[in-house]
Amino acid sequence: GKRHLYHLSEHYMSIWERYAADLSDLPAEHFVSLGEGDTPTVNSRWLGSKLGIKHLKFKAEHLNPSGSFKDRFAACAVSLMRQAGQTGCLCTSSGNAGAALAAYTAAAGIECHVAITEQTPQGKLAQMLAHGAKLWRIKGFGTDSTATSTILEQLRALAESSNRPLLVSAYAFCPVAADGTMTIAFELCEAATGAPDHVFVPVGGGGSLSGIAKGFALRYSQGLIPYMPRIHAVQPRLNDTLVTPLRSSHASARSVTTATAISGLAVPVDIDGTRALKSVRDSGGSGFLVDDDDVWAIQKDLMRREGMYVEPAGALACGGVAAAVRQGVVSEDDSVVCILSGHGFKDPSAVSRATGDAEVPLIEPRDTEGVL
Repeated sequence: GKRHLYHLSEHYMSIWERYAADLSDLPAEHFVSLGEGDTPTVNSRWLGSKLGIKHLKFKAEHLNPSGSFKDRFAACAVSLMRQAGQTGCLCTSSGNAGAALAAYTAAAGIECHVAITEQTPQGKLAQMLAHGAKLWRIKGFGTDSTATSTILEQLRALAESSNRPLLVSAYAFCPVAADGTMTIAFELCEAATGAPDHVFVPVGGGGSLSGIAKGFALRYSQGLIPYMPRIHAVQPRLNDTLVTPLRSSHASARSVTTATAISGLAVPVDIDGTRALKSVRDSGGSGFLVDDDDVWAIQKDLMRREGMYVEPAGALACGGVAAAVRQGVVSEDDSVVCILSGHGFKDPSAVSRATGDAEVPLIEPRDTEGVL
């Protein structure tokens, strides 16, 4: 049977305080932290009942310091830079990684340049600029697969010539820092009585799913959880780099021309996609595609009915759960966790879409009686 394996601290501890031994041999004097990790796992009050699942939980990654799970990567990446004595970095982002790295480099006194995609939302741009990052938006980056691959290679060469690290939140580029996302799995092992049965993860490039799966595999190999949870990849239908290859028994992810409007998940090339595909397959998981319009509806439901103020990418995993229930992959008594990856303030236009039918009338003080 399942068993409780950890004594949880009565006060908050950062990922370095809890998991430094699992992440690297980095000396403590180089740790950079803004309070990332230790995010709550919250019981669903509405969606689980609607779907017929008794044990649906949300991993509230939108409550990290900069508003997304990318803070776990940034904490590791910037700490490694600090150890190496580096004073500047170049990074790529569709928004959340750039915002996280801008915040952590600001805390560490490191200069940050961010190459961003054409579609990066204003909320994420404002966040990066507020922390002093220097931004450049590149045409075709994040939509066209050929252009994206070329741009990544150009940025890699630029980083080398300027003697700065190229920080991309992916195992293909930053394997040590990418292990920061393993801590999501560690925390889920502690929050449950061993491990959940199913974990649904939104997938763009595939790095976060790869890290989560690696974290569970590590705890399983250590004998600290009795089984591996099934890891499920959820993608926008208009950025299907991984799900169809997975379901078609292919060994690799594929490149696409993305048309999704879901910020953060428009990654048209195989960065960590093949790695993530293998992780899903090894865990016995599956892949699910969700239409953009359904994501908007789920985001609205999470805000209105669950109190979860998340960006569209943060709502995507819940669409995967709904599909899994319809397909009989998830049963009524299974324990299920959805990763809510990013905060609602990241994408103001998406929130406006959800609140467009609401009015805020201006009234005279004398007219307040009878309003309620």
